[in-house]
Amino acid sequence: MSRLPSRHPVARRAVVSPTRARPLALPMLESARVARRLVVATLATMLALLVADALPAQAILVAPQGVVLDQRARAGSVELYNPGDRASEITLSTVYGYPVSTPEGEITLSVVDRPDSTHNSAAGFIEAFPRRLVLQPGQRQTVRLLARPPQGLAEGEYWARLVVAAKDAAPRATDSASTGASDVRIGLTLEVRTIIAVNYRTGTLRTGVAVETPAVQLTRDSVIVRVPMTRTGSAAWIGATRVRLETEGPGGESQEQLLQTAVYTTLAPRLAFPRGAMPSGRWRVKVIASSERPDVVQSTYLRAATVTADAPLVLP
Repeated sequence: MSRLPSRHPVARRAVVSPTRARPLALPMLESARVARRLVVATLATMLALLVADALPAQAILVAPQGVVLDQRARAGSVELYNPGDRASEITLSTVYGYPVSTPEGEITLSVVDRPDSTHNSAAGFIEAFPRRLVLQPGQRQTVRLLARPPQGLAEGEYWARLVVAAKDAAPRATDSASTGASDVRIGLTLEVRTIIAVNYRTGTLRTGVAVETPAVQLTRDSVIVRVPMTRTGSAAWIGATRVRLETEGPGGESQEQLLQTAVYTTLAPRLAFPRGAMPSGRWRVKVIASSERPDVVQSTYLRAATVTADAPLVLP
């Protein structure tokens, strides 16, 4: 199982490797978090003397943030847009993955390279059309998604990620580097992969989340809060987690952070609050996990009860 960085609610950018499971080096999928990217540079030419500046990769915008298909509506679509000034060659594929948290609280995308029957994977039966295309500058393209689930598929929610890989249609060349005897030109092909959720549902599903007592750690300049969360029900919990630090008693001070959250199995996100001028004394850490998300397509929205948890905090 490989782990990919999870940074943007609209675009998760990373590289999927078909090798054995391993963690990838992370250079944050969250928040809004927002657009975390992993750009892979491939040398088109390798020579004895290599002097080249890194070139910016060109991203393709993908909307919506996620797609849900079911037994009644097995077809859907996403829209691609090229905001750049160069044509992009695009390849689409599907993988099986879902967000998890590392021991340090980083939100990542865990990808199972070869899911078996024990995984609720939809990657094998969701297809994108077209799978390859060239998108000119300023051009938009609708990509159709079609689910072809196997007969007798058990009731439940099945997960996939649509990978949109984009690179320049024509490789770019860097400036010449003089070797004294001849000039060397280096051609680079840069690729950005944008990853969005595509889930398939069958049967009557419900969702929910259980929140344990938050873990609090004090550092010299921060209050670190970890929020252990476990999905309940038969579908992923998509919601927002509000973490609030407030002094005990009326008229006190407070700090608050809001985290857009997707709990597929378990999650323990990490939030850091700067201590700054926070006064010494007794505080309370309050967590409110709500499934209210106006940015989620309402026709696919699964509501759940709001859950709360809290923990004491004493600042010296």
